[in-house]
Amino acid sequence: MSVMTTYRTRIRLSPERVVGGELDPTWALMQEALEATAQEFGGRLTDRVTDYYGREIRCDFALITPDFPRGIGLRVEPGGEVTFIYDHYGGYQRVASMLCERITQNYTSLAVARALGEMNYSVEVEETREGPEQARAVVVRGTL
Repeated sequence: MSVMTTYRTRIRLSPERVVGGELDPTWALMQEALEATAQEFGGRLTDRVTDYYGREIRCDFALITPDFPRGIGLRVEPGGEVTFIYDHYGGYQRVASMLCERITQNYTSLAVARALGEMNYSVEVEETREGPEQARAVVVRGTL
């Protein structure tokens, strides 16, 4: 049984993907966040995910990993709201949630680092693993 799930995030991208002939910076930042997540989990980027039955769903961005071959899709609504789309049926709920969290964390840390850099701060990004489950923490520091 297919269980397509949508999860709306607080992330907002520009409603327009291309502005002045170039990829909008918010879209480029999301692509960077997805590329970082793909690299970390041995995945790849595409433009579609599949449900339990193999039906394809087109997305603005999608990430396929060995641990979640159906993939996590991202759609940008007309107002710029970002929604995750995936089918977690068959025991994939934990890995799907973890991938959504990692994409969000990567996007947020990249956005903060980029904003600090634009304000002429010297930016340091530090990633640590903490606790018995080795939870990931990303610290972004900006100094003038």
